[in-house]
Amino acid sequence: MKLSMIAASVLLISGTAAANECDVDIDGQVSLINNVLTITTEDNDIIKIDAGESLFVNGKRMDVNANQERWVSEYYKGIYNAVPVAAEIALEGVAIANVAVSEVLGNLLGSNSNSVTKIQTKLDELKEKIEFNFYAADGSIQLDSTNFSDGDFLGAQWEQEFEDTIEEVVTASIGHIMVAMGTELIFGDGDTDGFEQRMENFGQDIETKIEAQAEKLEQKADAFCLQLASIDYAENKLQNSMKELSGLNLITVNTERKM
Repeated sequence: MKLSMIAASVLLISGTAAANECDVDIDGQVSLINNVLTITTEDNDIIKIDAGESLFVNGKRMDVNANQERWVSEYYKGIYNAVPVAAEIALEGVAIANVAVSEVLGNLLGSNSNSVTKIQTKLDELKEKIEFNFYAADGSIQLDSTNFSDGDFLGAQWEQEFEDTIEEVVTASIGHIMVAMGTELIFGDGDTDGFEQRMENFGQDIETKIEAQAEKLEQKADAFCLQLASIDYAENKLQNSMKELSGLNLITVNTERKM
């Protein structure tokens, strides 16, 4: 049995969800607190859009024409609606991972294994962190990109933290895995082929269990990409129509599918 098979099975969902994700660049800082969208550009201009969709640049309320008013509305609503979707995708990824990891290591080491408990605890902590960063105590949407690594709130941080968690736990579990292998070989009449086949079956079973969930998550990720592209479109319209917003370039989306 190759130990990498376990890691590959565990990381299946992150690979599936990321395969067709769009490339999103975030420049500047963004917050959405108490329904007020605030963007600090690379030039340190502060752009605000309140719940009434009024636009302010560096504290000055801007007069807008009908087209600009529509783009402001689309931009505000786009980001407002995108925040919970980003949280939902991250949380669903963690939930699928929890099932996969529990099944893989649980079948191999036993459901009461410290390694299984540890990774479930780690994933629970990640879930709590996601909820804390995307929702206020009263359940309302909130966001502050300064709380995220590199200001990225669209998924890369959660993917990296998830992979780091998996790597840490799998590494810490290698000793237990070797013991399980030794025990199986001693009490299984030394049948290495049978043991390896059982491990391969574990991976196949996990893939079957989470395949449908992973496909749904992939579909949500694709839809999210289109959602972000719409925000980018409205942003470009605003940037090109008002000199005060010439530095507004928070979101840049490349929708080419990854191979």
